[in-house]
Amino acid sequence: MNIIEKVNKTRYTLKEILEDEWDVSSIADLSDNEIHKIYSIPSSKNSNLALFGPASGCNFSLKHRKIPSHKLHIIYFNLPEVGRQNSKVTKAACEKLNNLYQSELINFEDSLFIIINDTISESLEKSFTELNMGLQNGLQENGLSEEIISEMEENDYPLEKIHFRNVHLFDINHFTNNITKHRLVPKHIPIRNKKEIEKILNECNCTLNQCPIISKTEIMAKMIRLAPGDICKIIRKSPKCGEYPFYRVCK
Repeated sequence: MNIIEKVNKTRYTLKEILEDEWDVSSIADLSDNEIHKIYSIPSSKNSNLALFGPASGCNFSLKHRKIPSHKLHIIYFNLPEVGRQNSKVTKAACEKLNNLYQSELINFEDSLFIIINDTISESLEKSFTELNMGLQNGLQENGLSEEIISEMEENDYPLEKIHFRNVHLFDINHFTNNITKHRLVPKHIPIRNKKEIEKILNECNCTLNQCPIISKTEIMAKMIRLAPGDICKIIRKSPKCGEYPFYRVCK
């Protein structure tokens, strides 16, 4: 699968994965030829998010269904020019992304999906963890905007600060197939509401610290944007019991 086919495949996969929480109507169904044309547009002619390599024309943004002021930006980072060899992504990427937040080209609370054409090393994952810690510190100091707080109240959709201003790193090959649809992968449902979490813990007669763990760096956790303290409800199937829930806490 060439890079154009990979980019196009990610669009279909992301549309399926994100549609429950985000308005994906802006993700148009395009042919590989159409993607090739967008991919090849010079960065200078692209939008403000077109600052991260040859595929910047393919970047797009989504609005949260319940909190429209909150956006998720999908950025194809440092992908190679068509027909060229891939270039390595290093921790210097974190500085570029931090500068993106400082530049006010995106909203203070917005989140990012960063998609690279490279295997994610342990050191690169660690650098992104440190980036997220810094972004969260800024959010704790400044707080959420009045607009976002108002939208959460109007739609009865309370989230915590930790659910905003997150950067999630992916290898593009994670999206060439939708693993959430694979028959061997059970459905993963994020539980973010504190009251719902308390109810689950009471029913299970346990505390968060007693729950099995799902790491925030696991691919499924990143795809459904789990934050530390969230519970992941996993629907498992048994020949004898049918479907039953299993809970893990994100750390």
